[in-house]
Amino acid sequence: MLRGVIAFLVLAAIAAGAFSYWYQRRLAFESEQQAKIDDLTKRINQLQSENEANKAALNKVEQEENRLSSENQTLLKELEQVRVTGKVPKNLPLPYPPK
Repeated sequence: MLRGVIAFLVLAAIAAGAFSYWYQRRLAFESEQQAKIDDLTKRINQLQSENEANKAALNKVEQEENRLSSENQTLLKELEQVRVTGKVPKNLPLPYPPK
């Protein structure tokens, strides 16, 4: 009978140690996962802000491209008129240099 109680206590101590080890490992794993989630959240926020900045820069470049395209069309029409008439118009608008 005493042997059974001692065996039970030894097994209970081993089970308690195993449970404690498993619990500590689980807490460590959860904290690692939370740290990874926090890092990824920071990275997502950083990439979103970079994306917004890139969209603004792209919009600026597209506006400049549209402006240059319209100026190019105007100059091509004037050049064609010069080829046909042989006279350079006096009010030919010269484009501003690119920014």
